[in-house]
Amino acid sequence: MPGEAEVIHVAWGASRADTIRDALRSQGDEARVIALSGDLNFGPINPPDPDVRHAWLRAVLRPDPYADQREAEEPWMEATSTRVHPVYWVCMSDATEHASFLEFAFRMNGRPFDIIDATALDFVTRDGVRRPWSLGIMRREDIIASRLRDRRRVFSRSECNAAAARWAALRSEDAPLRIVRNGRLVSAPLTHYDAVLIAQAATDWEVAARVIGRTLHHLAVEVDPPGQGVSDIVLFGRIQALGDAGNLEIQGPGPGMRDYEIRKPTAGLTA
Repeated sequence: MPGEAEVIHVAWGASRADTIRDALRSQGDEARVIALSGDLNFGPINPPDPDVRHAWLRAVLRPDPYADQREAEEPWMEATSTRVHPVYWVCMSDATEHASFLEFAFRMNGRPFDIIDATALDFVTRDGVRRPWSLGIMRREDIIASRLRDRRRVFSRSECNAAAARWAALRSEDAPLRIVRNGRLVSAPLTHYDAVLIAQAATDWEVAARVIGRTLHHLAVEVDPPGQGVSDIVLFGRIQALGDAGNLEIQGPGPGMRDYEIRKPTAGLTA
């Protein structure tokens, strides 16, 4: 590590970065923490141009307008600057964190950095979650109690090359979705979550946001392995597509997920 380089901490997402910052401050560490933006587990990534991704999001997923936000490039430039030495926090079982990490390793282009990897952490959180599958479900006290900061290590040149190669392959595939399977981030079709959404829908009308919330809980807790997280933006987009195709019934003025009601199709249901 260059002697003059500022040590910074990096993680995907503002809430995760805030929690890490609080944990570090509680342990006397005043280093900067940078939050990277962009849900790179869905949408075009070849390259992950913010304008292209924003246009795809609006055209394909038709997001809730309150969730439709353009991704910032500045944090990425700051985190990968040659003037800093990054310490990257990640849990690889979270698809969004995993994708962001691979893009980060790709952009570092072989330059050295450190990693704090919470994957398969043998710890029970304050909320009773064993082996937390995402940094997003760890609170400040969980990070401190689990001694996660002590897991910091150098991410080797060979590891960085392998991560960059994996992301280059995913970029080449440029699939609409990326999911974690057997510890690896892999491409998936846009319809990947459709069957789960249909199964979670009821025969009576419900607000779409409620069905999305139930689906998110099911994917995070009730499946094996748990923690198959996905953005509500993706699920809302698929609900609209399933409504267009007649696989779900949908009504309401829109445009947000709280402005629609959905149910399973009534055709073919027995009384």
